[in-house]
Amino acid sequence: MSAERCDVAVIGGGIAGLTTARELVAGGVDSVLVLEARDRVGGRTLNQPIPGGEIVESGGEFVGPTQTAVVELARELGLETFPTYSEGDTVYYLGGVRSTGADMGLSSALGEGTPGSRLDEMAREIPAGQPWTAPKAAEWDAITVEDWLRENSVTDRMLIDMATTATLGATPAQISLLWFLFYIRSAGGLHDLLATRGGAQDSRIVGGSQLISTRMSDALGERVRLSSPVRRISGWDGDSAIIECDGATIEAARLVIAMMPADVKRIEFRPALPEDRAALNERWGYSEVGFKAQAVYETAFWRDDGLSGQVLSSEDPQITFDNSPPSGTPGVILAFVDPRTAPETESGRGDWLVERLARYFGDKAREPIAYVECDWAEDGWTAGCVSPCEPGVLTSLGAALTEPCGRIHWAGTETSAVWNGYMDGAVRSGRRAAAEVIAARRNQPATSAALG
Repeated sequence: MSAERCDVAVIGGGIAGLTTARELVAGGVDSVLVLEARDRVGGRTLNQPIPGGEIVESGGEFVGPTQTAVVELARELGLETFPTYSEGDTVYYLGGVRSTGADMGLSSALGEGTPGSRLDEMAREIPAGQPWTAPKAAEWDAITVEDWLRENSVTDRMLIDMATTATLGATPAQISLLWFLFYIRSAGGLHDLLATRGGAQDSRIVGGSQLISTRMSDALGERVRLSSPVRRISGWDGDSAIIECDGATIEAARLVIAMMPADVKRIEFRPALPEDRAALNERWGYSEVGFKAQAVYETAFWRDDGLSGQVLSSEDPQITFDNSPPSGTPGVILAFVDPRTAPETESGRGDWLVERLARYFGDKAREPIAYVECDWAEDGWTAGCVSPCEPGVLTSLGAALTEPCGRIHWAGTETSAVWNGYMDGAVRSGRRAAAEVIAARRNQPATSAALG
């Protein structure tokens, strides 16, 4: 099979990969090809239909005021945002006792002298984008968040426990302290990471976050190729890379891999990647246990009861949000669920969830009109939706995250210095990777001209 030829191939049709391609085309690189394994674009964003002709987002969805890259991109694509519903009280369900109050407990949990404020202070010592160079990097990367909590005799730890569960899909015992501090640093602070108003969960995209990718893909047109999983990449250390995917072989002067490091392991490289990069892909963390479950109701009845739809609970699901469309109808409650605590079947999980929601919101929660879930660990093309890195990874291998390997450049939200792990980080990573490629082409003539 003869190889097709292009200046730049981008592997991954999520926000990072499509942003890369969009920036390359805008920068004068017209011969760009995006290869996406799935039969859709969007990566770890996904709109799923619900009754009433509306959708719910089952992957990344929230944006905040400091997430300027993704908000600006959305506006350029003709998309609007709307505020996440947060009027009314939060429900607290602790030790089987239900109460209500305001602010999801953030003010008290992040006040002066609290464990949260101490973590914020430590996070400010982390150099943006290079946590492995922090003065205490070795010390902090040698222990878990759990070790730090225990060593500092932290007893009021509910919010920190929930922060790791909600943002990284893992317990404090599974996460490097350095990684968690970097995560906080990349977001600007724990308040920015956890808050609804003014924080990471401030707003949503009208029509769903997957529209960011579909709008970019529509504009790129035939440059985007779906159902094209890449199986092998060879020659990346030479004059051009040969990319073997289902149904085609592509020869590219340069390529950008816009994937979670753990997902890169599915691709065979000839020759093998440099030792540090291969080890990074092998050891990169990913969450296998967290997924979104959503109960849909005729109306957002909790609003009439003076509730925001947000829950903090010591039982699973520990965190919920009002995930209704802009009109408020139908009403939707989003829950982050650990499937290890829920029944094995989808129908069983649906029944289990509404019974749990009834504890939080009353008997009306037992009357859903639909149930929707998405388990990214079962997606087939994604190891998991988020990256809880264990101790030792960042200090030994972190520098390989963005270091080009021959003709290969790296994108993906996990490579971003700002809003790492979020849609905003994905946009920033795509812009960085595209700029790298354009600079490299200027310094070294692209081989595509010779390839014809």
